[in-house]
Amino acid sequence: MPKVICGCGKSVETQPEWAGQWISCPGCNGTLYAPFPGDKPAPPVPVIELLPLAPATPLPGPGTRLCPWCAETIPATAGNCPICKGDTQVRPSAGPVRPVSTSTRSASDSGGMVPLVVGILAFMFCQLAGPVAWAMGSSYEKECRARGVQPSGAGTAGKILGIVSTVFVFIALAFLVFGALVSAVAS
Repeated sequence: MPKVICGCGKSVETQPEWAGQWISCPGCNGTLYAPFPGDKPAPPVPVIELLPLAPATPLPGPGTRLCPWCAETIPATAGNCPICKGDTQVRPSAGPVRPVSTSTRSASDSGGMVPLVVGILAFMFCQLAGPVAWAMGSSYEKECRARGVQPSGAGTAGKILGIVSTVFVFIALAFLVFGALVSAVAS
């Protein structure tokens, strides 16, 4: 019987019925291959499936060229680019034309004070206003993301205070129900 030596140093004697199968080492419980006695096939090689590569951007072939304005592949005989509508006979002076943002707003919003104030009031004085602060903060964050700006920390803090206040309301209701059940059972 052929012997197989595991990586842990333990020598494992194989049985003929194990030939060509994976067995476990009694020392470390690792996986070993039990070989065939004599000239038999080698251990199976794991099959690794390769995904096809994405096709590279094709270079302009015969009869095509790159548009000087948008760098797209266009027919060589085109007078105007079918994509950007630029005149292919005139070269741009400073590179491809890119749209310029007319927005002067910053990348983050400076609002969000109303959800913060309601959240503070809900946390400090009236926890029943917690769900209102939570909803206002969520609405504020959703509106900011729809405009493409980062919500301010004040609006997010108002939302968090609303969540905490809402949790306190549910804890208080749980104690109220528990107290009512205890007093009903005791009487």
